[in-house]
Amino acid sequence: MAELGGTEIQAHIAKRFAAVEDDADAVRKLGIDIATKLCEDLISAGAPSLHFYTMNTSAPTLEIIRNLENAQ
Repeated sequence: MAELGGTEIQAHIAKRFAAVEDDADAVRKLGIDIATKLCEDLISAGAPSLHFYTMNTSAPTLEIIRNLENAQ
């Protein structure tokens, strides 16, 4: 998705994904963990709301929302 939008993935994030690239479950979990942290940072910075593009795959987004609810 980042490639389609012309967005460069930060090296430290790309390195984390490269370390688990052969394990689909680990890639999924890492993506959810990173997205959860980004959402937490946005909320802490005062973002009034969040908007998710699920691309017809809502399960990871629901996990992120649950993570955010459990963090409160």
